Amino acid sequence: MDAADLERLSTPELQHRAFELARHNRDWRFFIELFRHTPAASDTGDLDPDVAEIGVAIDDLVGMWRQATQGKWGESEPLARAAFIDYLSDKDEDTDDPTN
Repeated sequence: MDAADLERLSTPELQHRAFELARHNRDWRFFIELFRHTPAASDTGDLDPDVAEIGVAIDDLVGMWRQATQGKWGESEPLARAAFIDYLSDKDEDTDDPTN
């Protein structure tokens, strides 16, 4: 899917696809960078998981974000959409992409 196709998707669909891909790739940094620019940012300060536990840490981080924001991006939505589209576009050539 190219960036123009991704632009047509709703924010919840982009979020779902990006979160699934980042979980699949165990991409802790994607979540940290994304959440640093949201209302839940204060909750991500000192999180530094052990590599063996990164999957659990990602789920914990997403849970903290959902609890802090009730699952809404608010004023951060344009930034989040751009981050999702960039992430999904960059990872498009990944053959193990679970979002396709």
